[in-house]
Amino acid sequence: MIQELFYLDNENTERCFSNPPMIVKENKQSPLLGCAGIVPVRNLVERLGIASVLDSHISVLKRHNPYFESDHILTFVYNFLTGGEVINDIERLQESEGLVKILGTERIPDPTTAGDFLVRFATNDIEDFQSAFEQMQDTAFSLLDRKRKEMATIEHDSSIHQVYGEKKEGADYAYENTYGYNVQYVTLAETGDVLHQELREGNSYSSYGFSAILPGILDRVGEHFKHLRYRADSASYDKAIVGPCEERGVEFYISADHTKRLMRDVLAIDEHAWKPYRSMKLAGKKKQSSGKKRKKRKNQKKKVQDRRKPNRERRGKTEIASLFYQPTGWEKPYRYIVKRTEVVDKYGQQYLEDGLCKYLYHIIVTNNFEASDTQAMHIGQARANQENLIKDFKYGLGLSHVPTGFFLANQIYFKIAALAWNIKTWMLNLLTVGDGAVLRFKRFLYLWINHACAVSKTGRNTVVIRMDPGEYHSRYAKALDAIARL
Repeated sequence: MIQELFYLDNENTERCFSNPPMIVKENKQSPLLGCAGIVPVRNLVERLGIASVLDSHISVLKRHNPYFESDHILTFVYNFLTGGEVINDIERLQESEGLVKILGTERIPDPTTAGDFLVRFATNDIEDFQSAFEQMQDTAFSLLDRKRKEMATIEHDSSIHQVYGEKKEGADYAYENTYGYNVQYVTLAETGDVLHQELREGNSYSSYGFSAILPGILDRVGEHFKHLRYRADSASYDKAIVGPCEERGVEFYISADHTKRLMRDVLAIDEHAWKPYRSMKLAGKKKQSSGKKRKKRKNQKKKVQDRRKPNRERRGKTEIASLFYQPTGWEKPYRYIVKRTEVVDKYGQQYLEDGLCKYLYHIIVTNNFEASDTQAMHIGQARANQENLIKDFKYGLGLSHVPTGFFLANQIYFKIAALAWNIKTWMLNLLTVGDGAVLRFKRFLYLWINHACAVSKTGRNTVVIRMDPGEYHSRYAKALDAIARL
């Protein structure tokens, strides 16, 4: 028996949704637009001078008839910021009379023209785009509120973008036997900005070439923020990466490789030196002061695991300690924070390995000698949020799909996507309407972009936006005022 999914009033037995008959007619009045939030985006693009910066740095077109380089790039940006996930989605922009009026243009590049534009980029042109990208970001950083400039945590990682086509230049099998590209991401934890992003061949090592660009990133970010941190996984466990941080007085937190020599020193730590460790999740919990306690729900995942693998290894209590250690070839010893977790059976008895108690180890190397072991470990493990950011970047902008068969064309496409991502971040952070480091891309589209309006023009060529009154209309007007005051 199928149950009705309607809420019924005690006094009214009719369904909530009556579904009246409909008639569909063409709208012959003011054109409608489903992405009213593109107006604040357009105003922010104008305030930051993005078009002029792009045109002054990039020159790949022999003639500007009728489009400039900035027209093509901003077409991709507006496609991303209106929910487009492939190049052909640009057709939506072309067919939107309201969007054409808002952008003050007569035409928008065709998807095939936009794709041909990507193929024009050579290596030096991509470097020019990166210079323009950094200049725009510096302008945005200069407009940030002073409170947000206290700390900047630079994070580095890479991700595999799988491809399924057989004619993709640069695609190769990665370390996990996945055929695709390896994309390097350098992000800013406090703001959510992408500082540097590069699509590379699939078999590239995560930190390959990073030591060459890290000094420039540290210097550029250091001009805008008071304190700097660098945080990365074990792929960056290298003296060539630690060196630039030390020279500039930058704190670093890097996961260490478990070498035999290091593990020998770890196993030699006195048992009395190990202290109980509280994770960030447990440390952040607040005690309920009053009121009825909420009933704790059962861990369903653990229940399934216990049923399927009753003899599996389980994790027991976690402890933390530290030591000083100098890796081979490094200039001096550093502080190593070691977290160990017991491996136990279903009865809570610890497993033995070679006659010794079995543990899982996580080790972080840092040049912070003041924070406690637990505080330093919390800072290092907070890097896990970058994985969420990368995942959101990949799937929020549709970059699980690599658009063309040409390596450099795909590389510039990904960099334009990074620009679109940063414009979303700048809008949230500069206008203080959200947190660019937290708000996910699809949620941003829902809250700010995907709202309906009617678009018309006055006799003086002024664009008029009409939308329903309410909470969004109020936020919308405040956002436009905030951009005007930047």
